[in-house]
Amino acid sequence: MAEVFVLALSFPSVVFTVLLGVVLVYWAFVMVGVIHLGEGSEGALDGHLGGGHGHGHDLDLADDGDTGGDALAAIMSALHLRSVPATVVISLIVTFGWLVSVVSMQAVTRVAPSLAGPLLSTAVLIASLVLALPLTSLAARPLAKVFAPRAAPAKSDFIGRTCVIRTGSVTDKLGEATLHDGGAGLVLRVRIDGGKQLGRGEQALIVDYDSERETYLVEPMRDVLVERK
Repeated sequence: MAEVFVLALSFPSVVFTVLLGVVLVYWAFVMVGVIHLGEGSEGALDGHLGGGHGHGHDLDLADDGDTGGDALAAIMSALHLRSVPATVVISLIVTFGWLVSVVSMQAVTRVAPSLAGPLLSTAVLIASLVLALPLTSLAARPLAKVFAPRAAPAKSDFIGRTCVIRTGSVTDKLGEATLHDGGAGLVLRVRIDGGKQLGRGEQALIVDYDSERETYLVEPMRDVLVERK
C-alpha cells in the first residue's frame, strides 16, 4: 500500500493523481446536488473544438475545418464516446490513465529499477493516456443507453390509448381526462362528438387529435366494446 501511495505521488502518476482528485471532487458535488451532471464542461469542450451543435449533454464534436478538431472528433466517433457526457468520458480516461500509470511504474521499479528515469516516465505517461482511451470506450459503451436522449412523445402517439375522464362531464367543447403513462399521469384536454356523454371516472378511447383546438377526440369505451362484439 505504501508503495502504491509513493508511486501515485511520483511522476508520471502524480499527473493523473491530481486530475483524479479533481474528478472525485466534481462527482462529490454531483452527488450532493451542487452541480448537475454535464453542467458547463460539455459546452466548453465543444466550443474549444468548434462544436456548438451538440445534443444536450452529448459529447458532440462538429466539423469546423480544424485538423486537430477533425482528428479528435474522428477518434471520439471511432471509440463510440460521442453519446456519453464529456464529464463521464474525462472521468473514465483519468481513472484508467491513473491505474495504467501506477501499475506500469510498479512493474518497472520491481523488474528493472535501473530503467526508471525521466525518459521512461514520460513514455509511461503517454502510453497510459493512449491505453486509457480504448479502456474508456469499453467502459462507456454500456452507458450510452443510459444517457440516450429521450424524445418527447408526439400528440399523435396517444391516439388509440385509453384515458379516464377527470371532469364532471365531457362535451363537444370541453373536458379533461387522465392518461396513465407509467408515471404521475398526463392530463389531456378532450371532447366528444355526436351528442354522446361521458362522466367522471369513465373510460374513453382516444381516436383523434384536433390541432386547431388542441384537444383529443374521444369515444366512450363502452361503445367501442359493443361495436367490437
